[in-house]
Amino acid sequence: MNKSEEIKKLLSDILKHIGANLKIFIEETPENIINVNLEGGDLSYLIGYRGESLDALQTLVSLIMFKKTGEWTTVVVDINGYKKQKQDKIEQITKTYIDKVRFLGKDVEMNPMSPAERRQVHAFVGTYDDITSESTGEGRDRRVVLKPKK
Repeated sequence: MNKSEEIKKLLSDILKHIGANLKIFIEETPENIINVNLEGGDLSYLIGYRGESLDALQTLVSLIMFKKTGEWTTVVVDINGYKKQKQDKIEQITKTYIDKVRFLGKDVEMNPMSPAERRQVHAFVGTYDDITSESTGEGRDRRVVLKPKK
């Protein structure tokens, strides 16, 4: 059984125990990333607060696959396009903060974010010539600071 089939079986078993009725779509990229999209009705209970349950499910699948195969597999789990919507929202918020930095001409702190969200902001800000970004703070209070380039 290949990794994609193994992940599909694993998720089917987990979701059966939860009582979720949904469709599982799996796509493997040339970079060996396995994208899993779960689609169904109201699955907000599987997404959780700010995507925490979804992140936990993704981590669980990755860990179980590592135990089974002995090698790390990058597994990205999404539910009803939640991650894409979240990514678009983070980019919109970042654009607002970039405008604020340009208008005020000084550093502006964003709200605390997860490591993945901060990484996305840094990558997005990298496309701008006049703005830089850096992370500050500790633990759950870690945030991105946007600065005008000097």
